Amino acid sequence: MIVWSLFAVGAVYVWATVPLMAASAVLATLARFQPRPSRETRTLDWMLIASVAAAAAQLVPLSPALRAAVSPHAEAISSAIRLGPPDPAAWQPLSLAPGSTEYSIALVLTALVVFWAARRSCSRGLALQIARYVAIAGMFAALSAFAFRAGGDRSLIYGRWHALDAGAHPFGPFVNRNHFATWLLLACPLAAGYVAATLRPRRLTTSAAARLVDAFEWLGTGAGWVGIAGIVMILALVASTSRSGLVALTFSVAGSVWLARRRITRRAGLFGLFALLAVGAAVGAYVGVTPVLSRVDETLRIGAGARPRIWQETLRIIRDFPLTGTGLGGYQTAMLVYQQTGWPVFINQAHNQYLHLFAEGGFLVGIPVALAVAAFIRLFCDRLAQDTSSSAWLRIGAGAAICAVALQGFWETGLRIPANGLLFAAAAAVAVHRPPR
Repeated sequence: MIVWSLFAVGAVYVWATVPLMAASAVLATLARFQPRPSRETRTLDWMLIASVAAAAAQLVPLSPALRAAVSPHAEAISSAIRLGPPDPAAWQPLSLAPGSTEYSIALVLTALVVFWAARRSCSRGLALQIARYVAIAGMFAALSAFAFRAGGDRSLIYGRWHALDAGAHPFGPFVNRNHFATWLLLACPLAAGYVAATLRPRRLTTSAAARLVDAFEWLGTGAGWVGIAGIVMILALVASTSRSGLVALTFSVAGSVWLARRRITRRAGLFGLFALLAVGAAVGAYVGVTPVLSRVDETLRIGAGARPRIWQETLRIIRDFPLTGTGLGGYQTAMLVYQQTGWPVFINQAHNQYLHLFAEGGFLVGIPVALAVAAFIRLFCDRLAQDTSSSAWLRIGAGAAICAVALQGFWETGLRIPANGLLFAAAAAVAVHRPPR
C-alpha cells in the first residue's frame, strides 16, 4: 500500500485511493484486530477512534434549529454555495461538503488500519523490514525524480502527464515538490535509524586494505543498500528546493541527536559527524548550492509569500466555525465563499496543517486529535525509555521523522496527501510498537 501510494502520483486522485481503501478493508479483515486494545495503547487507540467518530458526527443530519445553534453560519454559507434560498424544514449535516467528508473519513480509516497493522507487524519483529522496503522504494522514487528532471519538461508528472492542479510544481512521482519533501522527510530518518540499528562492531585493524575490504563488504549488506538509499533521498530532498523540507530536515537531525543523547558514545558521535559531513559533501557536489541559495534569497526577499494572506482567510473560517468546523474535506468548499484575495489562484489548502485541521474539524475533532497526540507522545517516551535493544535506533529515527513533519506542518499540509498519511502511520507504528519478546 505504501509503495503503490508513492508511485501512483501520491494517491491524490480517486483512481489511486480506491485500491488503497479496498486493500485496507482486506487488511483489517485478515489482521482481525482485537476489540480491546492493550493497556499501554488503550488511551491512544480510543482517542483515535473518538477522532474518527467526531468527524463522522459532522455527517449526521440535524434539525434547522439545532444546526443553527451549533453552527450559526453553516446555513448562510451553504445557501451562498447553492446560490439558492435554504429549505426551512430540511435537516442538514454540519459538513458543508458531505461527499468530501465521507471521502476524507475513508482515507483516515485507511491510515488507521495501516497504523494498527504495522504496529502489530513491528511487535512481531518486522520493523526493520518495513524500514528497508520504505528506503528502497524511496530510492527508486528519488532516482525517477532525477531522471525526469533532467530529461524533459519539468512541469510534467513522470515526464509525460500534466497535473490537474493549476500552478503545480511536479517533482518525482508527486504533483507538488513540497509534498514529495514530506514523504522524504519521513523516509530519510527511518533509513538512518535502520543503518544505526543494524551496525555491528567491526574487527579492529590498522591495515588500509583491510578497512577498504570491510567497507566494500558493508556496501553489499542490507544496511549498506539502505544507507545508499538514504543518501539518494537526501539528494532528492535538497534538489526539490523545498524550503520547508530543508528546514525540517535540519530539525530532524537535531531531533534525532536529542532523542539519542543518552545512547550516543563518543565513537558513535564521531562516526555520525563524519557521516553528516560526507553526506553534505555529496549534496554539495551533486546538487550544488546555487538552487538552495536562490530559494534562500527568495525567502529573504518575499518572506512567506502568499501564506500570511492564506492564513488570514483561514482564520476567518475558524472564527465562524469554531465548534464543529466545516467538515473534513470541506475547506475548499468553504473557501468558495471566504476567499477575498485575487481569483487567478484558488486557495485549496491552508498551507498550515494545524489551521487546516481546525478549520475543517473545529473543537469537535480538534480536542480528540490533541488528546491522541498527547497519548502518542507519552507512549513513545515510555517505549523509548524501556527499549534497550539496538532497534531503539529505528524507533529514534521514526520519532525524528514525525518531529520533522510536525515542524513542516507550520508551512505545508503534506499529511493531507494519502501517500504521506500512510507512511506517517507506518512511522508512528515503528515509533510506539511493543518490542518483540
